[in-house]
Amino acid sequence: MGSLQKTAVCLLFLSIFSSASNSTFATFNCNAVKTEYKKTAVISCTGNMKITNIVVKRCERCNKQNSSLETIINTWKGNYSSEKGRIRLELQDNVSKVHIQEVKATDQGGYKWHLYSDSGEGNGCINLEITAPEIEPSLTWNGRVLACLSPTGHPQRQVHWFDGHRNNLTGSASLVSEEAEGGLTSLTSTLHEKPTLTASEYCCAVLYDVHTKRNKTKCLSAHKAVADYLHFTSTSDQEIPKTMKNQEIPKTMKNQEIPKTMKEHIPIILVLVVLVLCCFAAVLYYRHRQRATAKGNFADLLRTLLPLLRQNEKARENAPNQEV
Repeated sequence: MGSLQKTAVCLLFLSIFSSASNSTFATFNCNAVKTEYKKTAVISCTGNMKITNIVVKRCERCNKQNSSLETIINTWKGNYSSEKGRIRLELQDNVSKVHIQEVKATDQGGYKWHLYSDSGEGNGCINLEITAPEIEPSLTWNGRVLACLSPTGHPQRQVHWFDGHRNNLTGSASLVSEEAEGGLTSLTSTLHEKPTLTASEYCCAVLYDVHTKRNKTKCLSAHKAVADYLHFTSTSDQEIPKTMKNQEIPKTMKNQEIPKTMKEHIPIILVLVVLVLCCFAAVLYYRHRQRATAKGNFADLLRTLLPLLRQNEKARENAPNQEV
């Protein structure tokens, strides 16, 4: 009897081991995704078993705790799409894909997956990164303040100010953010300086990625009078410059005629003043000559008339004597 019990126990262990060895646990693999703005993003998860149901929730970041979740796909409830079909699920056996058309900046973030199969379930999280357009900023100067405009981009980008002496002037600037289309923003950074540019150069750098230091920079040079000459240069996809002193003038600017400044106009102004004074002196001299000529003619007339008058008087004196 004891031998029979031992045999039964051995057979039970063999059956459990055999069933465990023949079964396969479900495993899933998800990868991060990077997509350009307004393109179609495809987020996929693959399992080693056929996927039966999926729940996808959107959060701020995968590694950020207590982030708010928004369910976009839930096959348990028959939701295979959201946002009027802009986000839709494609499920084929062990491959699941979520297509996001016309991606917006607000689509960036984490996507938590809950996948179910007949052999088990698993969780995964994917970070979707949206590369927004990186447009070169524009600088404007109205005589009082410098303004740097970055028209469209991610809200996370930053605007920094530097001068030609390596000084970081970002603390002296004010930033205004306005909403743009697709969840993007328009940034305007205003640098409050004195009425005249005190440094030789000012640069506005729009930082798109803090880690890679990817940026686009535009500079305004003030080597000459700002009111007469604004010299713009730009650098893109470079590290934020530490110094602007040795920056070369682009070839396109070298071939252009540089307007003259106020200092260069001073000799011309002096020449014009001298010419005006000379003309004024010539007019005075001409009038003086006219007056002198008139006086000379009158004197000549008197000298001519005096002998005649004397002869006339003598003639009158001699007339009575002749009558006697």
